Amino acid sequence: MKKYLLIALGVVVICLMVWASLRESGGKGKEVILQKTKIREISSRVKATGEITPEKKVEISAKVVGEIINLPVVEGQEVTSGQLLVEIERDLYEAARNQARAALRQAEVSVRRQEVQLKDAQRNMKRVAELREQGLVSQEVLDGAQLAVDTAEVDIEAQVHSVDQYRSALDRTEDDLARTSIRSPMDGILIQLDAEQGETVVPGSTNLPGSVIMTVADMSRLLAEVEVSEVDVVNVELGQIAEIRLDALGDKTQFGHVVEIATSGRRDPTQGTIRFAVKVVIDDPDPALRPAMTAKVDILTATAENALAIPIQAVVSRHLDDEDNEVDSDDANGEEFDVVYTVADNKTVVTKVVTGISDDLWVEITEGLDEGTAVVSGPYRTLKNLEDDEAVHEKEKDEDDAEDEEDSGGVEVRVE
Repeated sequence: MKKYLLIALGVVVICLMVWASLRESGGKGKEVILQKTKIREISSRVKATGEITPEKKVEISAKVVGEIINLPVVEGQEVTSGQLLVEIERDLYEAARNQARAALRQAEVSVRRQEVQLKDAQRNMKRVAELREQGLVSQEVLDGAQLAVDTAEVDIEAQVHSVDQYRSALDRTEDDLARTSIRSPMDGILIQLDAEQGETVVPGSTNLPGSVIMTVADMSRLLAEVEVSEVDVVNVELGQIAEIRLDALGDKTQFGHVVEIATSGRRDPTQGTIRFAVKVVIDDPDPALRPAMTAKVDILTATAENALAIPIQAVVSRHLDDEDNEVDSDDANGEEFDVVYTVADNKTVVTKVVTGISDDLWVEITEGLDEGTAVVSGPYRTLKNLEDDEAVHEKEKDEDDAEDEEDSGGVEVRVE
């Protein structure tokens, strides 16, 4: 019996301890992180990833079919405008040119023959006309002579058109022959070589194997070409400054500015979003940059030098009534607003705010708060479910916490 009394007494003591602990914690309320508003510079940025590409590049394609018999350049070589890049076998095109030239000469001879026949028909017509005036020949003979003249004139016209046709054919064959020698259209660097001497090249689209022989680019002006979401592209404007970072350059940052924004978007099949191409020219490109390098671009869309700022995590959405009291989201009288929670007498006070620009950590407050006002900025799980007039107490800070708060704005870093 005594044993059972001791067990019951122990249970009562434990219950009293648990009750006292819960009562004490309940009085203090939820533990929160507070951060005071302060004046600082905020830069709003649009982040995107893309690749380095020359602003001007030309894909050298074959215009005729044939075997490459001379390839006097190598990848990475500097070339000048008009420099010979590729020679394609000429024999077939020289033969076609010679054949077209002979056909043209034959057509020109036919024209001269028809001219002689026309002159003969005209002389005959003159004689018959004189005989007709003397009554020595019939009208039928005169009509026949006139028909011979008309026929000769028509034959000459037909032969003249044949000459034009054969001359066009000759021009075409000479053009094909000229295309067997491909020269550089500009000064630049041969950044890609897709063919070897002895291979057969064919004309066609860039998707057809063998059609693109090489690519020449002007490496003095490089672009970072990125894709920006439809939500962010409305904030991007021509001339905005951009920071470009590449893994190949480590911590070294390249600077540039926006020079082109696509007017139509492309649907991303993986995410189902619309993305717009944006081109950023690099102002002073590092010599180590190469086409197709991955670039991480931050486009500076807005800057507020003296912004009243709080940690971005401190701003949450809540439903408020006409008197700015917090209501349930199902309440028909409630409307959703951006709010923060300040603290008065160890209890939360919901405060409606108007936000401005933001960066990764800070958000500008244009209405609703004064400098130095403390707001609840974490922990995230607490802030997510926090309500108006709820008991809270500030988390005690050590020196490390104070340094972290200064760096990160008191925002709790979450790993989920």
